[in-house]
This record gives sequence, C-alpha cells and structure tokens, in this order.
Amino acid sequence: MSNKVVIFSAPSGSGKSTVVNHILGLHPEMEFSVSATSRPPRGTERDGVEYYFLTAEEFRRRIEEDAFVEYEQVYTDRYYGTLKSEVERIWAGGHVIIFDVDVKGGVNLKKYFGDAALSVFIKAPSVEALRQRLIGRGTDTPEAIEERVAKAAEELTYEDKFDYVLVNDDLAAAFVHIGHRAILEYLTGPGGFDCTYLIVSPQNPFKDPSKALNARRRFEAACEAAARHPELRVRVDDIELGMDPPNYTIRTLDALKSREPENSFTLVMGADNLEGLPRWRCSRRILSEYEIAVYPRPGYDSAALLEVLREHCRKRHIGCHVTLINAPMVDLSSTRIRKDLARGRDVSALLM
Repeated sequence: MSNKVVIFSAPSGSGKSTVVNHILGLHPEMEFSVSATSRPPRGTERDGVEYYFLTAEEFRRRIEEDAFVEYEQVYTDRYYGTLKSEVERIWAGGHVIIFDVDVKGGVNLKKYFGDAALSVFIKAPSVEALRQRLIGRGTDTPEAIEERVAKAAEELTYEDKFDYVLVNDDLAAAFVHIGHRAILEYLTGPGGFDCTYLIVSPQNPFKDPSKALNARRRFEAACEAAARHPELRVRVDDIELGMDPPNYTIRTLDALKSREPENSFTLVMGADNLEGLPRWRCSRRILSEYEIAVYPRPGYDSAALLEVLREHCRKRHIGCHVTLINAPMVDLSSTRIRKDLARGRDVSALLM
C-alpha cells in the first residue's frame, strides 16, 4: 500500500479532523501529513507537529525551489502548502499518506497524485447544520460564522471533483461516549463540582505509544462533543499538549494549580486505577496534596481497593485524601468502542 495517499477535504465545521482521527487510530499503516504555513504558531503549537512553521520569505524561497506538492496564498504573506519532503518522508517509512486539507488544497492534491490518490469530500447534513455546529463551538463572532458559512456554500460546489462524498452527521463519534456523559452529569450535578476539566493527554506513560491517537485531533473532537452538550459544564483543556513528555499526572496537577491558584482541583478516576496508583510518578505527593474522587468500574471492588490503598498510605505515613463517589457504573470504555469500530460493529447507540 506504499506510495498511496488518501485526501480528506471539507468546509469548516464539517467534522473532517474527527473523521481523520478515527482512521488514523484504526489504521497504523497510515500516517498524517503535516502541512507547512507562514503564519506564526498559536498557543502550544509546535513546529513539525501541528505545522512546519516557515517565515513568509522562506515559504516564497521554497516555492521558487519547487519544494511544494501544492500551496495556496490565503492573503498577503500567509501561505499554506504540502512539502514534497514530507511526502517522501512518509513514503520512505512504507506508510500511506493521509491529508487533512481545505477544499482547494484537496483538488490540487488529487490533480498532482492522480490515480495514486483517493479523495474524500466531507460535508455536514445541511448548511444550517453547519451553521449550528460553528455556533456551538463558541469560538467565532456571528459575523465570522456567517463568513464561514458563505465560504462553505461556495466550497460545496467542488464536491463533484472528489472520488467520494461523505455526509458526516455525528461529530463526537468515538471520543465521548455515553459512559463519559453519565459520569460528567453526575460530577456537575446538584452539590457537585462547578465544572469538570477534560484533559487531553498526548501519551499515557503506561500505554503503548504506537496505539496513541493524534492528540491535537482528539482535543478538537472532544471540543466538538463538549460544544454539543453545554449542560455538562465540561472544559476541554489542552494544558498537556504544550508539555514535554512523559505526561505524568503530578506535572499536570501542579501546572493547573500554578495556572489557576484561585481554584482547587480534584483528580477524578475510575476504580480500575486504584490498585496501580502507588506506582504513579510522585504518588506520595498526589495522595497527600490533592483530593481524589473515585467512581465505580465494573469488575472492581471499590471499597476493598480503597482499603488496600489506605493501608499502604498508613504504613508509609502518607496522607490519603481519596473518597468514593456514587456515580453511575457504565460497562463501556473508549478502548472498547475503538475495538468495536475496528471489527466493523455498529457503535452509534453508545455515542453522545
């Protein structure tokens, strides 16, 4: 399957990144192509991860050197494009390239790669549905939303230039399932927390890095899901995306406390994490300095596991601010959903 490419394009708000993220998680033989841009990095963006960041002058020099497969000048000194070196790098690793580009970029890539490319156009069920999704994001002014909708209407005229057209009517699809929702509803219910922070982590130190999905795209998908359910009062936070790995929980807790000293933070975890908690980095500090709330998980005796942990802390003279919460028990996980998707099973009933 080497020297093949798959191109995904869509108007803004159509859920393209979520779909691409699904595919990358299910197909390790595929690799995401990082685009180049002349705009400066935003927030925690890193060179070579979200984009290859070039100056406008360097971008123009590379255009003259024929270094791009395709590029577009959006406006003065603002360029986006696909470097030939990125294509060569991915193919050299024996992977199929997957592109996440705007509509005009997708058309240009299809022309360049010809029969080696499969191009897919993703669109929302309707222009009005697209407008509501953009409103739900809460990141644009009404004027900016209408500009995006007008641009999307123009981009929809390009769909016949693609091999396939996909109508995406569920943006939250694999990242926030009804198990998450049940827990979140409980946490922010009467007498609960003011809000819940959903931390998107680039890599769990205890898990196989080869099975990790693209963190930035997981963050975008989680934001889409949170926007659709404002009643849950969940804040999707990318604080770990700007940290150097490994992503230890103590580093995240300390960073949150430093960033927001006026707030107190409680670590929420499933009972399946209690047994391994003493092996976590700086577990002594986590247990003694932070509150921990534990919700039940099927197959785990929460009370017995907590007693073992408390005994561990007593013997070592460690504080233990751990409490069990009577949240709903849901026999469902993101891992299960990803496995079911890989087996071709219908999981639509499990998703938010």
